Amino acid sequence: MRKPEEKKTVRRTVLMTKDTDNDIIREAKERGIKPNAVMNERLIHHKTDNTPSKMAEFQDFANEAIRMIKPYSEKDAKLLERKANKLWTF
Repeated sequence: MRKPEEKKTVRRTVLMTKDTDNDIIREAKERGIKPNAVMNERLIHHKTDNTPSKMAEFQDFANEAIRMIKPYSEKDAKLLERKANKLWTF
């Protein structure tokens, strides 16, 4: 259940180009989410490209790299894990 301050309660009408609308719809279909979720995500993360979906993908790559490095160097694996965790700040 969402916290009261996280609930979306305000509705706004937004005018955009057809190309932007098509891009939002395409991304929503690719990701299996609603266009509204894509629009909210873009608004929240407009100053950075560290969106939740991109960060999850990055984390998957980091986890795989850590698994590959760990047998050879525990120290390097821990360093990579620590650096990847720092990037989770949006």
